[in-house]
Amino acid sequence: MKPGVLVIGGGIAGVQAALDLANAGAKAFLVEKSPSLGGKMAQLDKTFPTNDCAMCILSPKLVEAGRHPNIEILSNSEVLECEGEAGSFNVKVLKHARYVDEDKCTGCGACAEKCPAKVPSEFDRGMVKRKAIYIPFPQAVPLKYTIDKDNCVYFQKGKCRNCEKTCTRGAINFEQEDEEIELSVHSIIVATGYEFLHPSAVPEYKYDDYDNIISSIEFERLMNASGPTQGKILRPSDGKPPKSIVFIQCVGSRDVNHCKYCSAVCCMHSIKEAMIAKEHDPNIEDIYILYMDIRAYGKHFESYYLRARDEINVEFMRGRPAEIVEDMDTNDIYVRVGDIRRGEMKEIRGDLVILSTTALPNKGNRKLAEVLGIELNEDGFFKETHINALPIDSTRKGIYIAGCALGPKDIPDSVAEASAAAVRALYWMKDRLPEGQRQPEVEVPEEEFEPEEPRIGVFVCHCGINIGGIVDVPSVVEHVKTLPYVVHSEDNLYTCSEDSQIHMAEMIKEKNLNRVVVASCTPKTHEPLFRDTCQKAGLNPFLFTMA
Repeated sequence: MKPGVLVIGGGIAGVQAALDLANAGAKAFLVEKSPSLGGKMAQLDKTFPTNDCAMCILSPKLVEAGRHPNIEILSNSEVLECEGEAGSFNVKVLKHARYVDEDKCTGCGACAEKCPAKVPSEFDRGMVKRKAIYIPFPQAVPLKYTIDKDNCVYFQKGKCRNCEKTCTRGAINFEQEDEEIELSVHSIIVATGYEFLHPSAVPEYKYDDYDNIISSIEFERLMNASGPTQGKILRPSDGKPPKSIVFIQCVGSRDVNHCKYCSAVCCMHSIKEAMIAKEHDPNIEDIYILYMDIRAYGKHFESYYLRARDEINVEFMRGRPAEIVEDMDTNDIYVRVGDIRRGEMKEIRGDLVILSTTALPNKGNRKLAEVLGIELNEDGFFKETHINALPIDSTRKGIYIAGCALGPKDIPDSVAEASAAAVRALYWMKDRLPEGQRQPEVEVPEEEFEPEEPRIGVFVCHCGINIGGIVDVPSVVEHVKTLPYVVHSEDNLYTCSEDSQIHMAEMIKEKNLNRVVVASCTPKTHEPLFRDTCQKAGLNPFLFTMA
């Protein structure tokens, strides 16, 4: 039996754990209930406290996980049974039918173009619609389409089959059935993440009543370059840019009527959104954050908070809203709040109001806990053996927990716990790992390098406002076309995404490129990914460079 570990959950924690295991020579079975990896981090625009592009950090990890010979991705899947003990677990996984053959699908999207059914996009929080055959987001891994059976015209009415007629690869399979897969693994890592409290659960904040009151994750999608407005901050009621924004903290958290615990990241999340909003639209005049306490406890968090207050001029007001009303003529929102520090009542006008909703345990935690034979805590998150001595060990030997499956936390803590869980999981395979082997060597034939005239391909990354907000990317692309030896030049929204990497490899072959330049963010995180793509396309990886 090849040494293996089951990782449940394909968010940033699960992906990091799988990569650490795979690079140590172990087989990682990565089970994710949705059609693709990425989790909540894939929905974010930037990350605090560095304001790095979330997808620029996540996408290379997703691509690496998708390519790694030691990682088997079981997306659209869930764990049904778990028997055995530490060192020898027998697990049954149900892989739900996609109605698309993953081996044949290339992710080209021709099927979705002809699909007549439109439904609210879960990824974009219902602000735009997707087709009944879809990928959750453009950088999805695996980049394979899925048919939403509940909204497919053919499955509901017996008519259509447009996607089948359009697909030139013959990937559509309406007869595909769910499949049960049995795995033998030595240990298990649970990284199932979290959910957001729906704002309508707190009716006093009027989410259901006024269009211009939205949740923090909806605002995140508005700011994202791949979101419903391509990164433009616009009011839902009239499509106009807001001049004033009000953030309301602790919506449902630290509240005996909903969740007694603190969601840990909401303060920093709102501070980040306030700062990035100003980056996106410098014409925003006023930003208010109404808070109970500012909990900026992590590395560089306090200085980040002070920068928002003193340099960006975000006004922090300690107090919870007493009343929220809308001006029916202008759709402006008026928030009445008791300013505790100043000891007075104030009325704040906001063109847009953002609700920072609490983080909830994953909906499937209770069922999964029963299947795995582990315990939950009183809040519904997975329970550790000991909060100090064994903080990532579950209540059953050989099963470990990482990230927000344990409770609300930020991305760095989730990644750190994932790596720790991977090390703990490897303990049960210490006598079974290939000696001295880390990442397996994969031989890719390279074309013989002969001195010849350079044929250079240049790929310029747009990356929303991170690069596109500073550099005139289309003009750079046009200028590059005039340079000596350049035979191909183009721009991509995210050059590091899987679809862009596939396209880059195709261009190397189609245009017979013998040099590749990528103009993007940093070689520190991305150069190995691009070199690997060049190598897999048959090009010497050292004929690649970054600008």
